Amino acid sequence: QDSMTMWSSMTMCLALTLLPLSLGLVIPSGRSVARSVDRAGGFVMTVAERKSEFEKASFDTSISEIPKCPLTKWDAQNIDITSSSAPARTLPLEIHRSSLQPGVSEEEYIAQNKEVILQQLTEAGAVWVRGFEMMKTTDGFQRFYQLLELEPCQDPLASVGARAVVNKKSAMYEAVNKPSRARFFVGMHNESTNKRTNRLGAFVCFKRAETGGEFLLLDGLKMMADIKPDTLQRLYERGVRFSNAELPFFDFLRNAGPLKPVLQPVFKGLAELAVGAKIDMELELRWDENERDGLRLLAFSPPQSPVNRHPLTGEPAWFCNVHSHSRYLRDKRDGDLPETSGSSKLNRTNMFYGDLSEIDEADLREIDDATMRNLVHVPMQQGDVVLVDNYQVMHGRAKFTGERLHAVTWFQ
Repeated sequence: QDSMTMWSSMTMCLALTLLPLSLGLVIPSGRSVARSVDRAGGFVMTVAERKSEFEKASFDTSISEIPKCPLTKWDAQNIDITSSSAPARTLPLEIHRSSLQPGVSEEEYIAQNKEVILQQLTEAGAVWVRGFEMMKTTDGFQRFYQLLELEPCQDPLASVGARAVVNKKSAMYEAVNKPSRARFFVGMHNESTNKRTNRLGAFVCFKRAETGGEFLLLDGLKMMADIKPDTLQRLYERGVRFSNAELPFFDFLRNAGPLKPVLQPVFKGLAELAVGAKIDMELELRWDENERDGLRLLAFSPPQSPVNRHPLTGEPAWFCNVHSHSRYLRDKRDGDLPETSGSSKLNRTNMFYGDLSEIDEADLREIDDATMRNLVHVPMQQGDVVLVDNYQVMHGRAKFTGERLHAVTWFQ
């Protein structure tokens, strides 16, 4: 009995030590610390500055100086799913540096055409600004969106530190460049949670990958017309619900015998307190247990519609992150890739119907097929920027090799 009590106490302390990692609690740091031995045999601490903004981004995950991401504008009631038709547009609309009149500077062109560019963004869903010199630096990129009078906001997942900060001054976040994620295809998604969604995003390329790494776009209006009507209707009527993360630290409880039902509510209660204090999302924690994954806590967002009306145009669009969140589609796409870090399991996601029942694999394949039919590859070069209307166009990223330096700023 004493050894069991001691073992349980030790594992509880271990789980509570690991718990902050699952909630995205990251200690920011712009420096690396090394320890060496001096001639007297004592330890000397040396601090080395990071070489670049992108290296610092691995440690810094917050921009408290700018406003939070706005609340999601839900308008999903009484949508006639059967009336959807594919728009006569091709993503993205392109603006080339070569189209500027002689004697007109890049800044002058953007300032003079601000209203036109933003109107084109609403109509086209995405605008690719190509060949400009100004946006090849972080300061120039910031100047670009200032000329458009766009107002930056934090990432929708800022409270969990899910995306590293490249440059606070420019409100720039890292755009999935890490070598550990290079072999993973980033599925198509809107940058949103059930609670918060930025309306616009500006993706900038500072260095393209050696191979692959193309920025990807998906028209949510075309998805509405391309998904089979019965599949779309079924998802709309039943709603969807996402499992946003899992806490995999509790498998030891499966061997705890009679202590298991006693300890489970204790751990769940502690996790709920930590989540409530830290995470700016509405999450419900539920136990899940199977032979493949063991015993874990899953964090579920509230039920939501897979379709939503655009806040300006009122047009319904596919607004559902199933392509990036579905475990079935992710495993089908990437295969059995090894975990790249200790936090890999924490980032596992999945999608269910609104009542948490499993979505039929045939429906998931239908969504995947429609996605791949409408996928647009954008081979951005240094200084290129793609403006995206987040309520009607989804984005993703292809697999890549070599160094890739892309960033993004979100706007209200």
